Parts: sequence; structure tokens; C-alpha cells
Amino acid sequence: MVRYIVRKELLVNLLSMRFALGLVVVALVMGLVGYVLTEDYVGRRQTYLSDVQRHQETLRQTKVYSTIEVAIDIPPPLLSVFGRGVKDLSSSIRVSPYHVPSLFEGGSGSSIHLRSTSDRPYNPLLRFFTPIDLSFVIGIILSLFAILLVFDSFSGERERGTLGLMLSCPIGRVQVLIGKFLGALLTMAIPLTIGFLEVILLWALSPEVTLDTSSWVGVGLIYLFSLIFLSGFLALGLLISLFAKESSSGLMYILLVWIVVAVVIPEGGGYLAEYAWPWEARRNVVEKLKEKEDKFYKALWKVEYHQKCAWWYANTSDTGGESLLGITEEEVYNRLEYNKKVFPLKFQYAEDRYRVLESYAVALRRWAGIRDNLIRPSLCVLYRNIVQAISGTDIGSYEAMLRQARRYREALMSYLRPKVETPEWFTRALEYPDMQPTEENVKYWMKLAEKEGMGILFARILNWDRITPLDLSDMPRPQVKCPDLAERVVGVTTDALLLVGITGLFLGLATMKVLRYTP
Repeated sequence: MVRYIVRKELLVNLLSMRFALGLVVVALVMGLVGYVLTEDYVGRRQTYLSDVQRHQETLRQTKVYSTIEVAIDIPPPLLSVFGRGVKDLSSSIRVSPYHVPSLFEGGSGSSIHLRSTSDRPYNPLLRFFTPIDLSFVIGIILSLFAILLVFDSFSGERERGTLGLMLSCPIGRVQVLIGKFLGALLTMAIPLTIGFLEVILLWALSPEVTLDTSSWVGVGLIYLFSLIFLSGFLALGLLISLFAKESSSGLMYILLVWIVVAVVIPEGGGYLAEYAWPWEARRNVVEKLKEKEDKFYKALWKVEYHQKCAWWYANTSDTGGESLLGITEEEVYNRLEYNKKVFPLKFQYAEDRYRVLESYAVALRRWAGIRDNLIRPSLCVLYRNIVQAISGTDIGSYEAMLRQARRYREALMSYLRPKVETPEWFTRALEYPDMQPTEENVKYWMKLAEKEGMGILFARILNWDRITPLDLSDMPRPQVKCPDLAERVVGVTTDALLLVGITGLFLGLATMKVLRYTP
């Protein structure tokens, strides 16, 4: 008998005006958003390929070891069309002896502005409303469509006088509920499927998009959880319809509940979480960073360096690498002794600074956990968390790549530390005798400068373009990638179980109500 109720509900829904309007809206919006985000993905993919080529060429042209910096470019995931995730994260991870990769940086280009004067706390771990993507469309538009589809399932039957007749038939009341639920779910599956097919068609028409097995599985999982998500709203709508005596009051109740679930809980939870903002941790980390900086410079200034002759062309940094030309052999080895003391201080400063910033990250993660617990009752939040994890655009996936980058830095440091004791760490002048400021060379340089100007020295003689790049074939290469789909899904097991559990709870409550329902 259930199949007859399912068939009846499906036909009634398909022939209704609300379904026709909803289908048109969903098809247009999902098609438009899918097209825009597919084009955006193609653009980001081209930028990624360009960045990879540019960074590889820069690394290939490295002339001294002290200036080595590896940029790990992160390819945009194709499934970001469904979940863009946190928009403020960098598209590349910088790894160097003077920088430990971290989500929380100090400075203007960081995710966390430690020295910001804004009174409103900012934390990328707590972002909910991101640029519109397909999970936003499904989470807002389709969820609203779902509750509008079933808000009068029981109250409308009661007003028309057909509910008593239906419940008096020899079929069980639970079967009636299940039939209405499945009929509505099949109805909602139609616009959802059309939206997914639109996106897949757009991908098929784009020569820049390639779908691998993992992407297909990811699309399937997102589709599955989208159905479960919509099931939750359908069950909620049926539950409210059972309590409402009239369709009009049921509509008001369901819209109010939808606003609470889709808007009030996500945004209200974030607002309440601001009262737990770790201001003290922020003040402490700023003070500790200043202490580490002062300690570093004091140690740096204590290192004696007896310069016996000046170099002609230098590029140095207190907290970074250095590259020198126009330096004598005697000065090279004098500088080497200085570097053996200075650069370990720079390496240690980078690690100390990272540990301070990571202590702040711990406080912010704890704060993010408070907000997560406050907004988790929202089906929309759970659904977006799941979609972003499957898409590989969530914070967890990015932090996993940061951990891989930090492990790579350890391998890079093992490779570079012995190089500090070699001239190639900071200069290549010993390989080019005409670059050394010997008495004979200096006389020639002065005559040349008098004749053609000082600029000719840096254009013809002290010019890094003359230096052949280092052979970095034995340097370790980064193996940083987004966690596998299985790992990402495991990471949101709690959210997935909660989504299924809340949906089951609504169905269970609706079942209890229908068993005691009085037409």
C-alpha cells in the first residue's frame, strides 16, 4: 500500500504549481551558479599551472643556497564548484629556511592580523557564509523548496476532509507517513538531479575539466548527502504539518523554523562565540613575538664580524638569505665564519616564531570548537561542513597540507644546513675571478666607470645573470597534496552521523505524532 501513497503524493506534487515554479528556479540558479563556478575553476586552474611554471623556473635559476624558497602551489579542486570553502586561504604554501608554514601568520598578508586594530574578532576557522556555491544553493533554496512542498501534507488533508478517510483505511498510519515522505523525497530528487546533471554537462563541455574516479565518487557522495539533507527538512516539514491545525499557520511555523535553522543558528552561534574571543591569547602572542624578535637581534648583534674589505654588490636580509658579488677570496672565508654563527640564529628564530604563532592557533581552534558546538544543531551547517570536506576545500584539508609542508621543510633543512659552511651558500664570486675586487681588477673597474659610468660595472661585470644556476638535482622535492577522499570523509564522520541522526529524529517524532494524531 505504501507504493500507492508514494505514487499519489508524487503525482500531486508534480502537477502542483509550487513544484513547477520551484523546478524552474532551482534549474536556473544551479545552472547559472554551476556555469560561473566552472569558469572560475578553469581560471584558477590556469593560474595554478602558470604559477607552477613560474615558481619552478625561479627555483631553477637559483644562484646561491641561502636564497632558496620553495613555493608549493595548491591545485584548485574541481569539486570546489559544490563547496568553495574558506576563501581567504592562500593558493600556495611558502617553504624556506626562514619561514615555517602556518595558517596563522603575523603581518598584512596573513590569515590572522595580529596587529589589527579592529574590534571585531576574525578567524578563518569560523567562516560560514562564503561566496555562493552549489552547496549554498542546495542548503538555502532547495531546503526552502522542500519545506514548502510538505508544509500542508497533513494539515491540508485535514482541511479538505480527506485525512480522516485516509487514516481510517486498513493501512497503518506509519505507512501513510512513510508514503508521504518518500513521495516528497522523490519529488525533491528531480530538481536536485537536474541541477547535478547541469553541472556534469558543463564539465563535459569544458575542455579544461577532467573528471577522475575520485571526482566521480565525490560527486556521488555529495549527491547522497544532499538527499539526506533534504530528507531532514522534509521530515521537519511533515512534523510541523502534523502539529498545525491549518495550512496557513503551518506555513508560518515552517518558515519560522527554517529561518532559525538556516540563518539564526549559524549566525547567532558566531555572534555568541565572540564573547569567548581569546583576547588575552592575542595580547600574549603579540608580546611574545616582540620578545623573540628583540632576543634574535640582540643575539645577532653579539656576533663579531671583522670586515677586511668591502664587497661591491650585496643583497642581504636580517631575517633571510644573502647573496654577494664583488668579494675577495679572503673576505669569502671571513664571511663564512660569520655565517656559521648567524644563520643558525635565523633558522632558530623562524622556528621560535612559528611556535609562538601556533600557541595562538591552539587558542583560536578552541574558540572555533565553541562556535562549532553552538551551530552544529543546524542542518545547513552540517551539510556545508560535509560538502566542503568532500570537496577538499575545508580548513582541515588545508591544515593537513600545511603539516606535510612542515615535514618537507625538515627534509629541506637537512639538505641546506651543511651548505652554510660552503661559499655557494651566499656567493659564486670565487668561480669568476674578474668579479673579485683585487687591486688589478679595481683599477680596471675605475677606468671603465670613468669612461662609461658606474652602471656598466653592474651591467657587465658584477651581474648575477652571468652566474650559472646551482645544480639542485639532489634537493628534496615536496610531496604535498590534499588528503585522499576517504580521509576527508572520515574527518567529517561526526557531522555525517549528526545529519543522519537529526533526520532520523525528525522522522521518529513525526511517527510518534502520527500514531496519536486526531484528524
